[in-house]
Amino acid sequence: MQIKKFDSVCIWSENPDKLAEFYEKVIGLKPDNKIDFPDDYGITFVIDGVFLFIGRHDKVTGKAKDPYRIMPGFVVDSVDEVYKDLSSKGVEFIRMPSWSPDNMYRAATILDPEGNIIQFFSDYKN
Repeated sequence: MQIKKFDSVCIWSENPDKLAEFYEKVIGLKPDNKIDFPDDYGITFVIDGVFLFIGRHDKVTGKAKDPYRIMPGFVVDSVDEVYKDLSSKGVEFIRMPSWSPDNMYRAATILDPEGNIIQFFSDYKN
């Protein structure tokens, strides 16, 4: 087996519309498509060719029970600007903008409304 590319991340929710609204209106992602079939419902965002799907799953209820298990990350122009923007919108940060342990990039970490951890990265030093 040879993996050719990274394709997608799914974030499952019992209320995908509300969660997708956070990713659209607060984070600033643009919805690409809405899927509405009897057993498959959700909203797709595309970032640099990778799909972020926020969908309904019948085995998911409430907030994330283990938010540290997977953490989608987004590269941005400035983690500090993201912090200013999102904190002014009431977003909870669990890691304030800071340099990585090896001093190679800046990072900040938030919780979405369902307790999923999302990371932002910038200022890479090559």
